[in-house]
Parts: sequence; structure tokens; C-alpha cells
Amino acid sequence: MNETPSSISVIIPVYNTAAYLKECLDSVCPLSLDTMEILIVNDGSTDDSLTIIRQFMERDSRIVLLDKNNEGVGAARNDALRMAQGEYILFLDSDDAFAPDAIRTIYRAIRQTRYDILIFNGRAFEDQGKEKKWHENLYFNLNEKDENRVETGLYWIERSGGQIQQAGMKIYRRTFLTDHQLLFGRSRVGEDYYFFYASMIQAQRVGYLHCAGYMRRYRGGSLMTDPSDLGIRERIHSFRQIASTLDLIPVRKHRRVVAIQHAYYACALWVRSMIRKDPSEREALLQDYQSEGLCRFIRENRIGWRLHTFYALIWLPDVLRMFQIMIAKMIQWAYQSRTRLL
Repeated sequence: MNETPSSISVIIPVYNTAAYLKECLDSVCPLSLDTMEILIVNDGSTDDSLTIIRQFMERDSRIVLLDKNNEGVGAARNDALRMAQGEYILFLDSDDAFAPDAIRTIYRAIRQTRYDILIFNGRAFEDQGKEKKWHENLYFNLNEKDENRVETGLYWIERSGGQIQQAGMKIYRRTFLTDHQLLFGRSRVGEDYYFFYASMIQAQRVGYLHCAGYMRRYRGGSLMTDPSDLGIRERIHSFRQIASTLDLIPVRKHRRVVAIQHAYYACALWVRSMIRKDPSEREALLQDYQSEGLCRFIRENRIGWRLHTFYALIWLPDVLRMFQIMIAKMIQWAYQSRTRLL
């Protein structure tokens, strides 16, 4: 590792993304920032990902590789965070990429402002053969009017309606993360949610840079779009850790804002459980949902008519299961273009 103090540590967890990895690393490595370190965690890949990483290492001395057994993206990021030497931290998923010169633009902005966290925007796309179908709108519902504001993380949680729950599309001051001992959640999927709330709730200086610096790929089979029984169960079992972030909020009105967002997240998990095609999988997930306290959480935080209605829907008797399934499918269809979970 370069002994010169690093300005930025870019953390990239990799698991079986050989088809996209070259594009990802090509968006980072050409940047002529000598004090940047690129921390790549190969999380037990079984495809050609490790070969591609080693090829890039041969021509870029800034790359540091951690090759380990598979434990999930949260554990991979935590391992890299413990190794990181950069003044600032950026996260990049190995099937995504940074826009040209985005890192330099973002780094310049946070150096000038000394934020704990600087949010920036991005654009999503879907692969269609060799072409990319770009989504029309930017990823977050923030705009130029939101720039040049120094606010708490709680302000931005409320301002965005909880829409910014990703590790990417933010740059973090490393000492802020270490001072608050911030790490990713234990779940193999949905680990971003805990980290997002734990970090933003405690951040006192947070800003926004209106630049589409992150290119987010939607693809079937990724952890983000994982519709499997295991993926839903992991999210359900991690909910208690996510809900524990409320304990970090001293002011009741702020606690209420975050509790509502957590309740909607719990509602989304109910929808995902209810639309399972296999009846035995569905019932097992619903049993976990109940035992892990998600129903109780919604009951205690049903603020507004939507959450009241949703709670009533969840508690319909079993004889109305087909009606619940039909409504869940309608909710999924209505919201799938507006939420990252459904």
C-alpha cells in the first residue's frame, strides 16, 4: 500500500460480477489522483472476477486487494473500512460505475465544505443487449435548490422522504465514520438501510451536490433486486437492527419521521412476502414477519391513513388470504417503478 496519506478510499466489494467489472474499474482507475486508494474486496467470487482484478492490479499500484471467503457485501465493506487510509470514503458496487470525472468533482466539493457526508446524485440504467436504457429522472428527488445547504442528516432524511438509502452516491469523511464506529448491518441483503440511518442520524454537517456522478445498473439476479425467499427472510431478520436506529434520535418529532420510513419499509417486506408463489414459502415468511416484530412496529407507528390502512390489511383473517395476495400484487405493480425494494 502507498505510504503517502490517501485523499480518497474507493471501496468496491466484488462477488461474481465479471461481466460488469471491467466497466466498473475503468470508471475509477483512469483518474490521475495519485493519493487515491482503490480497495477491492473479492468476496469469494467463483467466476473470472479475481482474474480481472489482478489484471488491473498489474497496471495500477493504487489497487489493494482483499481476497476472502464469501460473507456478503456488508461484511466486505466493513473489512475494507477497517483497512481504509483515505481522508474520505466512496462506495461503488462492482456492477455500477462512476460518471466521467465524478470522483474529482465530488472530492473537490467536500474538501471545500468539510461535510461529514456529501450526497450526490446519479442515474439508473438497464442493459438491453449492448445498449443501455437510461431512466429519465435522476435517482434522487433533489435538485439545484438543495445545493449549498449545510444541514443535519435528519434534515436530509426528511427532505428526501427516505429515498436516499444507498451507501453509494455519498462521500463520507472517514474520521466521522470511525469516531461513531459506523459499520454496515449484519444482513447479506438490505445492509445499506441500517448504515444509512445510523450514519445520517448522527451526521451534523451534510450537504448535497447536484451532479449525476453515479451510474446505477438494474439487473436481474443482483442482491438489490433479489426476489428470493432467502433475500426476503434476510431483510425481515435484519429489521430489528434497522429499527434500533430510532434509539439514536433524541428529539421526538425527528424520531417520528424516521419511524414512519421504517414502517413503510416493513410494509414493503410484507408485500414481498405475500406475493410469493409457493404457499409454504409465503406462510413461513409471514410467520417470521410476525415473530420478528414487524407487525407490532407498524401498529405502534401507523401515522397517517396509509399506514392505518396497511395495518388493517395485514390483520385480515386467513380466510381472506387470496384478497391479501391480490392487493399485495396491485401494490407491487403500482410502486415497482418508484421504489428500490418492491
